[in-house]
Amino acid sequence: MQQKKKRIGFLYLDEIHHLFHFISVAAELAKTEDVEILTHPRCDDLLFESIEKLGDTNIKVRRLETKRFRRFTDKLKNRDLPRKGFWIKKHKKYLLENFDALIFTDYFHHYLLKWRTGAYPKLIKFGHGPPGRAYSYNKDLLDFDAQLLYGQFNYDQFEEMGILGPKPMTIGYPKIDVVEKDEKKEYFSNQKPTVIYNPHFDPEYTSWDKEGLKVLEYFYNQDRYNLIFAPHLNLFQELKGNRKLSEIPEKYFKADHILIDPGSVDSVNMAYTRYADIYLGDVSSQVFEFIIEPRPCIFLNPNNFDYKNDISFRFWKLGEVISGAEKLDQALKNTQHNFKEYKPIQEKMTAENFYSEKGSTASERAAKAIRDFLN
Repeated sequence: MQQKKKRIGFLYLDEIHHLFHFISVAAELAKTEDVEILTHPRCDDLLFESIEKLGDTNIKVRRLETKRFRRFTDKLKNRDLPRKGFWIKKHKKYLLENFDALIFTDYFHHYLLKWRTGAYPKLIKFGHGPPGRAYSYNKDLLDFDAQLLYGQFNYDQFEEMGILGPKPMTIGYPKIDVVEKDEKKEYFSNQKPTVIYNPHFDPEYTSWDKEGLKVLEYFYNQDRYNLIFAPHLNLFQELKGNRKLSEIPEKYFKADHILIDPGSVDSVNMAYTRYADIYLGDVSSQVFEFIIEPRPCIFLNPNNFDYKNDISFRFWKLGEVISGAEKLDQALKNTQHNFKEYKPIQEKMTAENFYSEKGSTASERAAKAIRDFLN
């Protein structure tokens, strides 16, 4: 007897960097189940472009408005995204009564959790990037009925920290299944090696505030390297990073060997990390995407963190750690001979981070795991 199709909702109320972590799984599930992406009327066109790229026509997209008064106040405050609590409160009846499972890529599930009276809908947690900073290790993970994990490190750390939920499912990294469909782009016409500078937006950890303009000045004044400056897309967002793009001098935008991207699709779809030769950053887990193909890395520690035994700085084992831009010239020279020391560490970390299996993709394994769980 054929099982009834499950109704599965993906909540997409976040910035575009969340999209690639779930869209290919939604496409796989839509082959056998009823899948809806639940979003808002102003969601980025990238959602529809990605669905088309994956060749799936069975995904339904439902754009739901927040309350009129909230739309008005969001507009006043220049918010592109609805405030999640108000959006969920307005649509809680639909969400709670029409789905077997709801899937989140962030922590705004509390509103539904307190209103859910039975066992359904099941709440399932995806990540939106490999485990990096302490933000990845959140006790709220225990609220979810199931977790999709990227790899063995993910599983082991969650277990050690007591945040491994009742149904952990290790499936790999679905984002790779989406971005590998894109052709590699060329950003510079010269043959110089390219460095990507990728500072985080968190004011406690970012290298941007103390060293960012010094890094840009260093690259502006040399002719050996190209630079792609592609920070976390929240760095220059008014309600998140709250830095001003206008603080960057115009000369850097005009330089032929410097590309500045404060938050386009290419800053989140691995286009730059696939293109660049050297990674320069601080605490962004994007470095784990960069080292899928092992290459030299340099990390900035202007805040003098005691990082060597801190799991939140695990990625700083992947390359040389320097205090600031004044050490950058030597660190770049060092990459020519010290990468052989870091390459096996990078390969080991990638194997720990991202489970792989011949004969299936991460998206296929994730879809199967969710189906099995719900059945």
